[in-house]
Amino acid sequence: MSQKTFDVADLSDNLADLLLDIQNNVEVTLTRQGIPWAKVLPLAQSELSVTKVDLKDALKPRVAGFWQGRVKIADDFDETPEDVIAAFYGDEQ
Repeated sequence: MSQKTFDVADLSDNLADLLLDIQNNVEVTLTRQGIPWAKVLPLAQSELSVTKVDLKDALKPRVAGFWQGRVKIADDFDETPEDVIAAFYGDEQ
């Protein structure tokens, strides 16, 4: 895989070039004032596939109880611990 460097200050002027390089499997290092700041890598072919969602399935109404028996919610899930309350409001209540 080839490599290329772009300075973030010039990124808006070179965005099309940057995207073309990524599409062509070029590893791009973004720099800020010559110091490496981020690395942009093209996705592997296996990561590029997107699952197609059937619109008919997406628009079906949800059924109550679908997750019943699959998810456990703690009895005290809606109770705020005292230390969290103290962190927000202090010790005075």
